[in-house]
Amino acid sequence: MNSNNQAFKMDLIRNEVSLVNSLLSTLHEEFTVLKNLAPPEEIINLATQKEALLSAIDETSAHRIAVLPDTAPELLTEPLNSLWKNLLEIATACQKQNQINGIIINANQRHIEQATIILSGIQPEMELRYDSLGETTSERLPRSIAKA
Repeated sequence: MNSNNQAFKMDLIRNEVSLVNSLLSTLHEEFTVLKNLAPPEEIINLATQKEALLSAIDETSAHRIAVLPDTAPELLTEPLNSLWKNLLEIATACQKQNQINGIIINANQRHIEQATIILSGIQPEMELRYDSLGETTSERLPRSIAKA
């Protein structure tokens, strides 16, 4: 491989690494905002940033894949191998952080749903019953706000 071609391929991976690093930073910022129960505007702003970064990552990855597919033997040789491993590590960290953020979002959503149920006078606990197929179903029982 000539050095110009190798330098070009290294730049492709570096561009991808840069974007994925930006995504990881945004995900960490989102974690902080979610943990601190920041205003919805901040969460929406971060979601917009994430969407823009994901779009840029998709575009950059598609360009890199056209030149240097994920299965290219060149990725197993230095210096491309180090850059490639770095990209994969950061992408894995993004995936883990996004899962953590999703857990927080789901927990917050359940908390809001439970509060809404209590305020609307529906008992949050479910009564377990079995349907005609023998599968479990749940039924909410009414509850007054005084009992909440």
